[in-house]
Amino acid sequence: MSLVANSQFRKCFFCSNPTDKPIGGSVGKGGANRKADVQIVQAFLNSTPPQDGGPALLLGEDGIIGPKTQAAIDKFQAKVLTRTDGRIDADGPTIKALMALIRDSPSVPAGRLGLDGRPGQAAGSPSTPPKPAQTGLQMVAEGKQILKNLERSLMSLRFKLVHQSPTTMAWLNKHFETAKVKVTPNDAGMLLRIVMAIHFQVSRANAFGAHGIDSIIMFDAKSGPGIIAWTVRGGDKLSTKQFQIYVENGVNIKAPGHTVFLGPIFTNQPAPIEKQWTVIHEMCHFVGPRDGAGLEIDDNAYAFQGHFLAIGKFFKLHNAESISLMILEFAVGTAAIASTPRLAKFKSHFDAFPKVVNGDIVTS
Repeated sequence: MSLVANSQFRKCFFCSNPTDKPIGGSVGKGGANRKADVQIVQAFLNSTPPQDGGPALLLGEDGIIGPKTQAAIDKFQAKVLTRTDGRIDADGPTIKALMALIRDSPSVPAGRLGLDGRPGQAAGSPSTPPKPAQTGLQMVAEGKQILKNLERSLMSLRFKLVHQSPTTMAWLNKHFETAKVKVTPNDAGMLLRIVMAIHFQVSRANAFGAHGIDSIIMFDAKSGPGIIAWTVRGGDKLSTKQFQIYVENGVNIKAPGHTVFLGPIFTNQPAPIEKQWTVIHEMCHFVGPRDGAGLEIDDNAYAFQGHFLAIGKFFKLHNAESISLMILEFAVGTAAIASTPRLAKFKSHFDAFPKVVNGDIVTS
């Protein structure tokens, strides 16, 4: 999981992997019942429809094993197990069944789990399906359109990266060279693969006329402070039917692997170019290698950090901010990039030749 603006959310649980444990200790009858573990179980149970073993009345997510929470554990176990003991162990069959149900059931919508994903519903109220958020529809449409508008620029950039002329390589060095360590043809090939993967999502339509991007951009109504958007890294390696569950600091999210989430503050960015930058940045995460590969497109440095230009070439080549600025400069031109407030401290760097003028790279 990769997030913009120094997010603290880093831990993800792949539901298909039995070694991943959302809870660190046992919960329920005779369990360790640590508060954070109990809260996760309560959120998971609240997300489970009553017909699948969830509680009829929503639980308070207070981290305390009271009679209602214990009854909910007993009910779920009776639904999914042949033998019940009233306790959910960290690597036991109950937690695996609970995570699998959340992942696979269409009755559990993507997004935040538990009471956090049920606006207007409180503990003690009947467990009814959460209503889909409508407030993000305009933002989702805008994010999709930004990417669709880039289609021609991405196609042209692919051509430049394939042919790797001296001018193109000099321009790549402006973005990625560090301490005189220059970009190689193999490095340009890696960047080409990223651009091609993004282009594939915005240019290929299926038999129904839908583009790949139409099933990727989603809205997270409760993204934390400062989080503009976040992405399942390597999400294009997953299908829309594969899900990950993220659990960290009281936030529990069911995320389709094939997803880029936009948060509410996406709409508050100061200029259209900032929105373009954000969406391209997230798509770099999305089409890069999967988490755990060691080669993910990560957030090694943001442009608001003073050391942004000083990180090594390898880290730049695997940094979403660096790659997204390369794509953005080619799409909108150097003049627009150099005048962006967030890049004011680096104006002389981005304003140097080679520049992008009217969709072409020029040296003078």
